[in-house]
Amino acid sequence: MTSPVRPVRDLLVIDGSPRLVVACDSVGGIGPRPADPVRVPAELVAHFAARVPLLEVLCAGARPVALINTLCHDLADAAPFIDMFREVAANVGIPPEAVTGSTEENVPSPATGVGVTAIGTVTGELLTAGGRPGDLVVCAGWPRSAPHDEIFIGHPDIVPLPTVQDLVGSGLVHDALPVGSRGIGYETGQLASSAGLGLNWLTHPLPLDASGGPASCVLIACDPNSAADLRGLVPGHVPWHPVAELTAR
Repeated sequence: MTSPVRPVRDLLVIDGSPRLVVACDSVGGIGPRPADPVRVPAELVAHFAARVPLLEVLCAGARPVALINTLCHDLADAAPFIDMFREVAANVGIPPEAVTGSTEENVPSPATGVGVTAIGTVTGELLTAGGRPGDLVVCAGWPRSAPHDEIFIGHPDIVPLPTVQDLVGSGLVHDALPVGSRGIGYETGQLASSAGLGLNWLTHPLPLDASGGPASCVLIACDPNSAADLRGLVPGHVPWHPVAELTAR
């Protein structure tokens, strides 16, 4: 019997009616607790921890429907994390009652530990591997990652979640992929190879090997004639650079 569950890129896809898309991320030792080697506010940790799996879900062409968090500390200290999870979830249409999770109430935990799972539904086809020969690959945002870069909520170089939702929802995007720690060069290659295509690099100022950190930028594949319309969906301060063309092998 064929399993209805299959991995696709960094996602887990569960075939059914509707099809479900599941993405996860985790953070440890980064936060406001006494034993954290990297001390940053809880709100910052929660914002970017939720951002990564939500972007994975959005870039697959799915509609986010639930956000689950597992926090390795007590409920009182977890409150600012939970509040931020709900705020980020609301940005992509997830209601407060669809944000749930668990905290550690049995033993003291001096360091931050966060797990986040995002679930989305797909009514049509997944965007993954949807690139076509002749498509333009555009990077929305700029690869930014701590500690090399200062990362903060609302950073002008980081593409907002609702913007990615608008891009994918436009129907003009053939594929989309968040850029993580392996950088634009690796992820562009993944986008091309998953569609069975090659690529030609274009001249651009982006560093190909720099980490995208908490998915600070996103790659999209589209018809070159759609690029201007898609740019109009992106705030003017967010960097927008064509980086490659997809080619038939």
